[in-house]
Amino acid sequence: MKEPQPLVDLSGEPGTVFQFPRQQILTRRQAADYLGISEKRLQILSFLREGPASVKQGGISHYRKDDLDTYAATLFADAGLSDDELTRHRTQRAANGFVGVDCFMDMASRDDVSRAYAFYGGRIAIVVGMVVIVLSHTPLSRLLFHMQ
Repeated sequence: MKEPQPLVDLSGEPGTVFQFPRQQILTRRQAADYLGISEKRLQILSFLREGPASVKQGGISHYRKDDLDTYAATLFADAGLSDDELTRHRTQRAANGFVGVDCFMDMASRDDVSRAYAFYGGRIAIVVGMVVIVLSHTPLSRLLFHMQ
């Protein structure tokens, strides 16, 4: 068996410290303002597992600014608009000092919510339909619904 190498003492040599770029973390309120949608809409998107990726810290959702930018770029791309259009839209919004609901982001995020509702609503309808089919052929249903 091979003996392990002794540890080299590096205490006298200076080490190198690498600093990684710090990602800006926003609260739900700040993230909603940054995107230009309501806080309630962002909460619904998070609940439906749509929208920007969130990070939970102490049970509270936080959002990375990079994830918010990616989500906005995705909405613009889904609408057939380029990244340049997104940049122009953001700079124009900032130059005018506009704070509040952004009409495009509101409409595009509403579309995300409606797609998610349709997805989950369809699954619920299928399950309810299967339960009705199963129960319609049981003696219990004959007792409950076919009594005269």
